Amino acid sequence: MTKISSNKALEALLFIGFAFAVWLTMRISNTEVTRQINVELIATGRSVNGLWLEDSTQEVNVIIEASGLNALFMSRFNNRMIAFDSDDYIRGNGTSAFLLDTDIQTILHQEYGREYNFYWSGDSLFYPSSSLVQKTLPVVLLSQENISIPEGHRWIQKPEVVPDSIICVGPEELIRRFKPTITAPTMNWSGKDQIELSLNKFPRYISTKTNWISINANADTWTENKIRVILRYQSEDIPVEIWLSGPMDVISNSTNNIVQANWTKEGSRLRVDIKALADGLKILNYEPKYIAL
Repeated sequence: MTKISSNKALEALLFIGFAFAVWLTMRISNTEVTRQINVELIATGRSVNGLWLEDSTQEVNVIIEASGLNALFMSRFNNRMIAFDSDDYIRGNGTSAFLLDTDIQTILHQEYGREYNFYWSGDSLFYPSSSLVQKTLPVVLLSQENISIPEGHRWIQKPEVVPDSIICVGPEELIRRFKPTITAPTMNWSGKDQIELSLNKFPRYISTKTNWISINANADTWTENKIRVILRYQSEDIPVEIWLSGPMDVISNSTNNIVQANWTKEGSRLRVDIKALADGLKILNYEPKYIAL
């Protein structure tokens, strides 16, 4: 008799438990929750479609609807900052950057789940933006002291960059304080030569189509020499002695076409003028300076 009573009590408890479970399931399945939050949508790339995002964070007011079991997990919406790749979602029309309604839906569903419904006012979300600018910037040669010349040499043409400026593209706020640079290597320079170097790394969001810059320079052994040229006046040849200082290669190879002698008549005499024609050549002195007629 006691055993029969125990079985009936267990069955009663199981029935009550089953009934409660059915009631709870029906109660939860009929539960609907609505919540309103502000979500910050953060674009992780500020340059997109030829535009610069002046503010990469925009806020949107979202109404969330959930039902059934999903309504029990609304705590996931406590995270209200969502980062997304601007290249994947931001659209541009040449003057404005924006997200469409479908883009926002996709971002929210990927973050929170597709089992929720999201609503907000408007069909697009605009990000303040401006067009990228194109500007010609001078190239700066860094560490020029790394380039030395042998003892007894002088610069005929000091190191210079070619081209000396390049076209850069980027946002105005970054490009106006940017300077493209190359760094001179450690080397001993002799003669007339040219080397190519790659530009130093550009900051993010600034670009150029030029990748290589040349350094041109000319250095030679310095020497002094005396030469003689003939100045012709009417039918008379007048010798003029000239003391020169300059590159050995220029002075030693030829005395032709490296200087030019001219005369100017001043009353009863000729004034003699000497002009250097070669790079780096310097006239130290010459005689005569005047010739009596």
